[in-house]
Amino acid sequence: MNPLFNLESIYVANIIGIVLIVVLIICNLWRLQSKTSANKNLVLMMFFALTSCIADPISYTMKGIPGLMPKIAVYATSTWLFAANMLAVLCWVRFLGYYLNGSITRRHKIALNAIIVAGVAVLIINLFHPIVFSIDENNLYKRKSFYFFFTVIDYLLVINSLFTYYRSKQRGGVLKFFPIWVYIVPIIIGGIIQSLFYGISVIPTSIAISIAGILASLQNEMIYRDALTGVFNRTYLDYQLKKFAKRPKLKITGIMLDLNDFKRINDELGHSVGDEALIATTRILQKGVGSLGSVVRYAGDEFILLINTQDDEQIKARIEKILYLFEKYNADNEKKYTLSASIGYHKLDLKNENIDTFINTIDSRMYENKKAFYATHKVMDRRKR
Repeated sequence: MNPLFNLESIYVANIIGIVLIVVLIICNLWRLQSKTSANKNLVLMMFFALTSCIADPISYTMKGIPGLMPKIAVYATSTWLFAANMLAVLCWVRFLGYYLNGSITRRHKIALNAIIVAGVAVLIINLFHPIVFSIDENNLYKRKSFYFFFTVIDYLLVINSLFTYYRSKQRGGVLKFFPIWVYIVPIIIGGIIQSLFYGISVIPTSIAISIAGILASLQNEMIYRDALTGVFNRTYLDYQLKKFAKRPKLKITGIMLDLNDFKRINDELGHSVGDEALIATTRILQKGVGSLGSVVRYAGDEFILLINTQDDEQIKARIEKILYLFEKYNADNEKKYTLSASIGYHKLDLKNENIDTFINTIDSRMYENKKAFYATHKVMDRRKR
C-alpha cells in the first residue's frame, strides 16, 4: 500500500457516495422522468458523481502497482476524474440557469462551452505531455503544474453559478428563492481539502452530498409546485401575495393569461393532449418571463405571471415575447391545435388597493382581451365564469 494515502478511508468515502447517489436516484425516479432541461442536467450531475465515486478507488488501488494495465487504469481513471468533476460543476451551472430562468442565453452557453473545451484540450495534451499529472515507472501519480488549472476552472464555474443566482435574484427580487449554499458549501470544502492534502479523496462524495442538498431543497419546494407543469401553483401565489402585503413599496406587476378555446382541445383531442398543451404553455411562459419573475398556474388553463418591474417598456417587451413564442410554437410544431392566450396586466399598488382588488383587476383586463379575441375569431367562448 502506498504510504501517502489510506485505501480503506478512500473506499469508505466513495462507497458512501455511491450509496447516497443510488438512494437519491431510486427516491427521485418520479422527478427525473420529467425531461426538462433542468432535470437533464441534474441527471448528468448524478452520472458524473456516481462514475467519479467508482473511478476514484480504482485509481488509488492501481497506483503503485507495476505493469502496463495498472498504468492505463491510473491514466484513464485520473483523466476521467478531472473531466467528471469539471462537467459536474458545469451541469450545476446549467441546472441553475434553467431552473431559475427557464433558459440560458446563447452568450452564456458559448462562454461555458469555451471553458469546457479548454479543460478537455488540456487533458488530451496531458496524455502525450504530462502537464496536469504524471505516472512514473512505478505507476505512482504526481501532480504537475496544470493540476490547479482545473481547480481554477471548477471555481470559475462555481463563481459563475453564484453570478447566475444573484443576477436572477436581483432581477426577480422576492420572487426568486433557492438555497444555493446547499450545493456550494460541500463543493468548496471538498475542493479545498483535496487540493491541500494529497491522499484525501472527498470531491466525488462532496458532489454527491451537494446533489442530495439540491434534491432535498426541491422536495421542500414541491408544496409550491404544480404537479402537472412544474411551475408554481396557487399556494405559492398566496405565499407571495402575503409577503407583498407587508412590503407595499414593491414594484410588482401581475400578468394574467388564459388559453383561447382550450376547452375544445380537451373535448375534441382528449385530456392528454390538453395536458401536453398546458405543459408547452408553461415552457413558453418561462422563456418569456426569464429571470424577471415567476410563472404561476392559477387555475386550469389560467396563468399569472409575477414580474419584478413596473416599467411599461419591460412589461410590453415580456408580453410581446410571449406572443411571439406562441406563434413560433404553432409554426414549428405540427399539432392538431394552436396555442394562443388572452392577456391582461396590472401594476400592484398596495397603497391604494388590496390583494383581492389586484387579482380582480388583472382578471377583468384579461377577460376584456378574451372578449376581443372571440369577437374576431370564429370560435365559441366556452369559458365558464
